[in-house]
Amino acid sequence: MYLTLPNIVKSLFSSGYSKTAKAPAVSPDVDDHVYVKGNPDDRGPCPGLNALANQGFLPRDGKNLTLAQVEQALMTHLHMSKLLATSLTSALKPLVRKDGTFDLSDTRKHNVIEHDNSFTRHDLWQGDNYTFQPDMFDAMLADANGGPLTLATLAKSFVRRDKESKAAGAPKLPLKLWFVRLLNIAGAINTSMLPGGKLPRDVAEQLFVEEKWADVILNNPKQRSVLTLLWNACGVLWHVVIKR
Repeated sequence: MYLTLPNIVKSLFSSGYSKTAKAPAVSPDVDDHVYVKGNPDDRGPCPGLNALANQGFLPRDGKNLTLAQVEQALMTHLHMSKLLATSLTSALKPLVRKDGTFDLSDTRKHNVIEHDNSFTRHDLWQGDNYTFQPDMFDAMLADANGGPLTLATLAKSFVRRDKESKAAGAPKLPLKLWFVRLLNIAGAINTSMLPGGKLPRDVAEQLFVEEKWADVILNNPKQRSVLTLLWNACGVLWHVVIKR
């Protein structure tokens, strides 16, 4: 999922998709939220949304979801502010059918929330834009020298993937999506909201490989906001532009 300035502005003047206030931290140990990895055929390229379905915070089959359900899950289980949850959910609008629902597999549609130059998935021109690629994830860990992912290591991955795409002759990413990609990257650190802005290797593996939100994230009630996301994005950009 991604954030854009128009979505933020629209969300400021919108009541959103759910009127429920942010709920306190919850434990994923409740029976209803036992982790069960879903059918890959019914999933999309976003590990965060897939994880919410795998843990029963969204319909487990990944089908007939509503924007209100997604917004509520982001607020309740990932502790996002109303504005951030609504702004991110707004990006899904082009996927919604006339009956007001969409499937996670619909998120594979190119340049809606899926885009080229992913850290862990191939580009559309390569024939498969949604299947997780273990070797690409390993390369991201290598950029962190085996340690935790940080804004600095993600910036390193950002630059590396740019070079790899250019060398492979991939279509150039539009400027808008370049910034969207930047926010996507910052989103991993922002959503984890862990001390020191570090995403430990085991937590990263749970998210990207297993498509599961770690307990340490689910049980951290610190609010994730538009401002914290933009601040993290600026941190990545600092390392990309100034310190590269």
